Amino acid sequence: MPNHTLKLLFNKKLDHIEVLYLNSAIRSIGVSMIGIFIPIYLIELNYSLIEVILYYLIVRAVHGLMMIPVSAYASKYGTKRCISTSTIILILFFVLLYQLQNVAIPLGIVAIARGLHNAFFWYGYHSAFASYSDGKHRGEEVGFSRISETLFMVIGPVLGGLILTIANYNVLFIIVGFILALSLIPLFITKDIHNPTKVNIKNIYKGRSIRSFLSYFGHGIESGVIITIWPIFVFFTIIGNYAVLGSISSLQFLFSLILTLIIAQLSDMHRKSILKIGGFVNALIWIIRTGIKTIAQVFVIDSIYGLSKRSLTISFDATSYDKAEQQNIAEHIVFREIVIQLGGVLLFSLLVIFPNYSLSFILASGASLLYILF
Repeated sequence: MPNHTLKLLFNKKLDHIEVLYLNSAIRSIGVSMIGIFIPIYLIELNYSLIEVILYYLIVRAVHGLMMIPVSAYASKYGTKRCISTSTIILILFFVLLYQLQNVAIPLGIVAIARGLHNAFFWYGYHSAFASYSDGKHRGEEVGFSRISETLFMVIGPVLGGLILTIANYNVLFIIVGFILALSLIPLFITKDIHNPTKVNIKNIYKGRSIRSFLSYFGHGIESGVIITIWPIFVFFTIIGNYAVLGSISSLQFLFSLILTLIIAQLSDMHRKSILKIGGFVNALIWIIRTGIKTIAQVFVIDSIYGLSKRSLTISFDATSYDKAEQQNIAEHIVFREIVIQLGGVLLFSLLVIFPNYSLSFILASGASLLYILF
């Protein structure tokens, strides 16, 4: 473990960062157990691919639209309250998913709940990290956060797949809800530290570079494809088995964990170079995915993706926090999240009109190149 991280863990003045580590690590195992299976679950409930795409379009739209109200909530109550509120909403979201099997709940209501959770969680998380991480060691600290999360994410998908194989979604929803409730505990260990900040709507886009806009926009497109379209494609056209899909996803996280140990420190010295290399590699991976046909190919390409995407994520987030710290943190985080969701809304709008797997992979490839601009 890097020397700076060791000092950080035992420095009581930085307990709020430690709380973020603990909360995100515990949350990660719960979310990773079910995340990859949610679009599959919806399709198995006889929702069409178009309906599932519309569901994710609503999630992205609600996330973006709620950023300004959520920033006001965080300003009044603090970022930890924001994160804890998001967790309660996420548990409610899983209750709604649980009830979909028996109650005619409009899928749009479920999507709104998920969008609300995303807005509260990511605003609170990114704001806290931008505020309290050490600028000189930000890449290292972001890297350690990703390591703590990924350690649990390696276990999550394979465990979730096994539970679905031997039991059912209901059991998995209950277990995930319990884990998410546990993730709230670290948030009560320390007092919330926050500086009330008013977000001026007129300033959200003021002074932002087109390069930042395009990078965030591209991230929104690429993340939408990997979280939603890729699992559906792999499960229904190639694998068809929960345990195998979960195992492959876990192996992807394992490979990303290995690279994180290296990239965490290199990111503080070579951030732009890592973004450029990662962007090109990611773009190539998505082009290759258009021709994937076997389980072995899925395993290889997902393993390589785990390496390239993790290097991108660490440098991308660290640079984003740098930009936020140099400006108004609240306004930059709102800008970041709104633009990312705009990318997602465009992606899912296009896929509603042209529901094609290869098209989504090509869009993700082009979007990956936009990381280079950051």
